[in-house]
Amino acid sequence: MRIGVMDHDSSIFHNTYETTDPDINFEVRFASPEFLSWAFAPRPLIGGTVNTGDGTSFGYAGLGWTFDLTDAFFIDLTFGGAVHDGSTNGKTATSKDFGCRAQFHESASVGYRFDKSNAVMLSVEHMSNGSLCTRNEGLTNTGIRYAYTF
Repeated sequence: MRIGVMDHDSSIFHNTYETTDPDINFEVRFASPEFLSWAFAPRPLIGGTVNTGDGTSFGYAGLGWTFDLTDAFFIDLTFGGAVHDGSTNGKTATSKDFGCRAQFHESASVGYRFDKSNAVMLSVEHMSNGSLCTRNEGLTNTGIRYAYTF
């Protein structure tokens, strides 16, 4: 299970268009099914990023891979799909123009494990439609997340 605070439409990558109100991110991961062992045993996941203001929020699902660098440090990568509540027909005062409701969702994190159950991660997540729709204004968030493993 993961929970965190994200900088919405982060200005690290471009000028912020949407709100500067932070996002709350949550994610649940499941055990990797045996039939995915050939693909480095990714774990199925579901999650969401909810904006605390008037910005775009979205839910997502996909697969996540964790690669240990040491006993404590790791890299985490995800890929999947998302559905958002932002605009699909032109920019508004609070939303970019995402072009279509269905999007791709990717994330990358660098993490540190304190013990078997507790970790903290610096994360970046991106949502866009990969130019499958006429308009493709993506959304990139950065932040910090806490992970608890049962």
